[in-house]
Amino acid sequence: AGLLDIESVSKREFDWFESPNRRRGGWSGVTRIVLNPEAAKENQKAVFLKIQQNHFYRAPSTFFLKRLSFAREFDALQALAPVVSCMPNLLQFAQWKHDGNQGSLIITEALEGLIPFDQWLKKQKDSADSDQSESILKALKSVASAARELHNAGWAHFGFYPKHAFIRKDEDGHYTTCLIDLEKARQPLRSTQSTVEDASRFLRKATELNNEEKVAYLRAYFQTDTFSDAQKRMIRKMHGGPSV
Repeated sequence: AGLLDIESVSKREFDWFESPNRRRGGWSGVTRIVLNPEAAKENQKAVFLKIQQNHFYRAPSTFFLKRLSFAREFDALQALAPVVSCMPNLLQFAQWKHDGNQGSLIITEALEGLIPFDQWLKKQKDSADSDQSESILKALKSVASAARELHNAGWAHFGFYPKHAFIRKDEDGHYTTCLIDLEKARQPLRSTQSTVEDASRFLRKATELNNEEKVAYLRAYFQTDTFSDAQKRMIRKMHGGPSV
């Protein structure tokens, strides 16, 4: 059955890329699908399919009406695609009602060659490479740049965990970052809230980072070598933030 045969998709058993999240009276999961499995591996084209059923949220911006969380992610991807470079390429969004249930799906291009920052960081910390520290600082600079780009566009992720920042080392030795899972993304009234909320989630969950590396991340984010008093106040509000 095709990917957009809704009845088939809603009943299909998937080989989950990420185990389904079961809460809010529904479920949500992610799977990777190769569109041409008969092709040689180097020529295969893959997509990420995110699918959910009865997985709702309520927010003041929608007058607390129930809404599928992927609809919010779709809104964010549509709004951000023209203005930022750190988002996955959106291919399709659909939502439906079937047998008394509500569902939706999002299809994006697979992030070939990119891996979650937390997995990459653990491998780096476990390795004995002489350039380990330099690699970590370059990767942190890339993630910080993606966060700043998102915030400069007027949005915050609100799920900015290391597992949602996919990175890749490029041929020039620098890193590319792509942010995924924008189900909670929204436009805060204050830019400081974007900074504090997203940095808190990233730094608190990046448990492998030491204080110096956390400082380096924030210096890259703020694009400064010396924090201003206002920046220091924001850093002190961050859960998991460094001592400054």
